[in-house]
Amino acid sequence: MQPSPWYQKKNKILITGAAGFLGSYITRKLISEGFSNLVCLKRNTSNTELTNDISTSFNWIDGDILDIPMLQDAMKDADVIIHAAAIVNFHDLSHKKMLKIAKEGTANLVNISLDNNVKKFIHISSVAAIGRRRENETISEKNIFSQSEFDTTYGLSKFLAEQEVWRGHAEGLNVTILNPSMILGAGKWDESSVKIFKNVYSGLYFYPPGSTGWVDVRDVAESVFQSLIKDLNGQRYIISAENIQYFDILKSISKKLSVSPPKKVLKSRISSFFWRWEVAKAFFTHHVPIITKETIKSMSAKSTYENNKSVSELGIKYTPIENTIAACCKEFLDSYPIGKKVWNIILAT
Repeated sequence: MQPSPWYQKKNKILITGAAGFLGSYITRKLISEGFSNLVCLKRNTSNTELTNDISTSFNWIDGDILDIPMLQDAMKDADVIIHAAAIVNFHDLSHKKMLKIAKEGTANLVNISLDNNVKKFIHISSVAAIGRRRENETISEKNIFSQSEFDTTYGLSKFLAEQEVWRGHAEGLNVTILNPSMILGAGKWDESSVKIFKNVYSGLYFYPPGSTGWVDVRDVAESVFQSLIKDLNGQRYIISAENIQYFDILKSISKKLSVSPPKKVLKSRISSFFWRWEVAKAFFTHHVPIITKETIKSMSAKSTYENNKSVSELGIKYTPIENTIAACCKEFLDSYPIGKKVWNIILAT
């Protein structure tokens, strides 16, 4: 006779960032697995269309993770916290805000979890929080963020958030930290890492010289589910399917979108012009620049991420990235630029 699982499908689960790309997949995964008491935290300005078709299966709460009284009310009687909210912004003017929200917001969640005897805290971090010391490096869960020239302020923000989670663990909180690599999936084509498909479709001439880890967003959602049901306390897992050069990813996307692939590597002299041009353009258009000095340096590194621990302990069977790209490109061609909301097709698969 097998022992009863520690969790129940009726446990109250609070998810931060559920309106976002990854958060919407996590919410959808838990609903598909039968969890029926989901409370999702969002800002009052958040666009929730990624979850419109499942909105009757959970409850929204408007708020901010810096608002302690609101959090105390939202987290009342919560059994599980899944912290997927984050600001991803590489613009210098946004660094202070990004660091504040990452550190203080996570600290608030951890403190209230400790006060309320929350049974499980799952923190969605990033491989950026692990850092890179060298231009060519194989990275495992044992690496420690060093704030080298190849790291970003975004990585620092995720590292600081992780420190609050580890502090909570030292004080008795049951935690699991997940570190996804570059996430690919169908979603809103103008946002987050999903934008890579639009950028390739619109035309790219240059490509970065580095490499990184890549993972299907559905596999990240699966890792959250496995972290919940396996209840592995005090562990970190790199969630990454394959290590691939940026050029090879862009070339594959280009082929499936029937457009020309990028032709020239982005060398240091050209990249220096690009990030300065982006900053100048952002000043006049009031848009956040995508290309910055930090991102250029980061994408020049050849980083290799190990996934052995997530395979052996979480049991993740990773989707081949070529399959992910094929599915996403099909959805992109069916929906862009017409605007048909067809991404829910892939979300439901």
